[in-house]
Amino acid sequence: MEKSHPIKIWQYNQLRNILYWSSLSLLSAFSCINIFLWIPKSHAIQVIFAWLAFILATLLFIFVVHRLIFQYTLLRLQAYSSSWKIGAIVISLVSGVWLSFNIPIISPPTNLNPFLPALISKLIYRLSTGTVIGLSLFFASILLAKSIPLSKPYLSKYSLLTSSIKFTIPIGLVWGVYLLAFFPGMMSADSMAQWEQVISGRFVDHHPAFHTFLLWLLTRIYLSPAVIAIAQIISLAFVAGLWFAFFERLGVRRWIIWLLALIFAFTPVNGTMVNTLWKDVPYSIAVLGIALIIAKIVFTRGSWLKSTLAKIMLGIIFVFVLLFRHDGVILGVGTLLLLIISYPGQWKAWLISCTLGAILYFGIRGPIYKWVGVEKTSTLSEGSLSLYSIAAYAIPGTQTELLVSSIDLQTSDWNCNMWTNFSPDKLASDVNRSISPTEVIGNLINRIPRILLYDARCARSLGWVIWDPNGEVRNASHVQVLVDPNPYGLQPDSKIPLLREWISNWVIRTSQDPNLNWFLWRPALFLYISVFISAVLIIRNHSVRFGLLSIPVVIQSLTFTLLVSPPNFRYYYAIYLVALMSIALLFSPPVMENTDTNINQTNITMEFSPHASR
Repeated sequence: MEKSHPIKIWQYNQLRNILYWSSLSLLSAFSCINIFLWIPKSHAIQVIFAWLAFILATLLFIFVVHRLIFQYTLLRLQAYSSSWKIGAIVISLVSGVWLSFNIPIISPPTNLNPFLPALISKLIYRLSTGTVIGLSLFFASILLAKSIPLSKPYLSKYSLLTSSIKFTIPIGLVWGVYLLAFFPGMMSADSMAQWEQVISGRFVDHHPAFHTFLLWLLTRIYLSPAVIAIAQIISLAFVAGLWFAFFERLGVRRWIIWLLALIFAFTPVNGTMVNTLWKDVPYSIAVLGIALIIAKIVFTRGSWLKSTLAKIMLGIIFVFVLLFRHDGVILGVGTLLLLIISYPGQWKAWLISCTLGAILYFGIRGPIYKWVGVEKTSTLSEGSLSLYSIAAYAIPGTQTELLVSSIDLQTSDWNCNMWTNFSPDKLASDVNRSISPTEVIGNLINRIPRILLYDARCARSLGWVIWDPNGEVRNASHVQVLVDPNPYGLQPDSKIPLLREWISNWVIRTSQDPNLNWFLWRPALFLYISVFISAVLIIRNHSVRFGLLSIPVVIQSLTFTLLVSPPNFRYYYAIYLVALMSIALLFSPPVMENTDTNINQTNITMEFSPHASR
């Protein structure tokens, strides 16, 4: 047995080498098919040339992949198990293929490959290009994960709250200048509906009544939209300041933190959104707060939850997410469940936070809503019905049913503006929720195929497709109208008209031009940035729990895709905030290099006492 052992090892190594080079050759050949498809093949010489080019490209690609990608990167993953390495490669390849269908890629003309059906040619080209993108992602993620120089955590004698002030105040002042330009704040029809409730004291839960309560409380200070805008500015600047102070404790270099803080403060995306009176703004701030809590949990390996204050904060912030938007329940509950699954040993923290959250949520929506006399909404609108619900309950022969049944994106005049044809009055009269389950199933069988086609091409576009020449971006703040016509005497009253005009023109131009809005206003790019950052941190810190950092933005995108919502940027504003803020995490040193004492006691824990060092 002992004599045959070296032979078995040799046989195993030989088999492993054969599998490696076979897989490498197949991967390289498949990656080079896109080159083959771009070469004309109208006669024999061109066909021979195409095959020769394909073979040479494959051989070259084998060398590049082996030396540059696999050998370079896998050497940096020596401490990782084979399952980690294989998993990283597979996930990178799947991500690359996904991206190939969601980024602008020009496919070869059909006449270059007359022997292949156009659809098959396009599919092969996308898969091949996606493989190249996936290998590039694999290389880039390893390179970034292993290239951050080690640095000592920033040890401060002040609490995180105190350290955040130097960031919060400048950011708030910048947005205060934006407020002067857009004074007294921007208000759409939705804003006016809530303002009417503030004036009348009659609360309706069409827009979350909890948010309307807060507006009512703020306007007790002074009856002006500016008070609400100031509250939004303070809240977002405060959460942002905590993030930047958190980066300091992680050991991110100061110049990187201040550069990101300047971008975060001065970008017109934030400057205009924070001065628009929409429930989506405080909701997005709450999601940014959740993202910070998740970062604290994963960077302290769960020990941050041992603090009583942490448990209370966790419960309160999750309640904010649930109450600021009706569909926030999906993100809040989904994120919390994944956290519980990831850290089952912290059951006491989860029990306290969930109990507190449940008491607050059901207490507010129950006794308090009843005491105030909150009315349930009876109006059907784009916010209360998904396209799937409309397809299930639309009465046959009505205008709404005919509209759903007429979806045909194969025609030359198709568009993604279906929601503009649905009016609340028509939905109220054309949709019957009391029909039998049999009728619902029958309606879905007949209508769902068209809905899925629309969903795949239109509804998912804003959240998942980076560049779409036929797509649109709505609600890039409210600079086009500023303040909707209203009977309350509210009008735009800019204190800096020239600045308002310049910013408004910039926002309108960049949001409406498909060649510009993809890297400013389309949330898909920021979603992928957030996921990529999580992937880098997973590799750097050797822990899949760092994937939790992108969970809120993924759930947010999935939620509005399933609801088949209109392409409104404000629905996805939370994704923009979280992704932009997370960029600094790319420059954070590995957690394993920090001592438990520094991490748990001084480095990251949010404490509200004036002195936090030991």
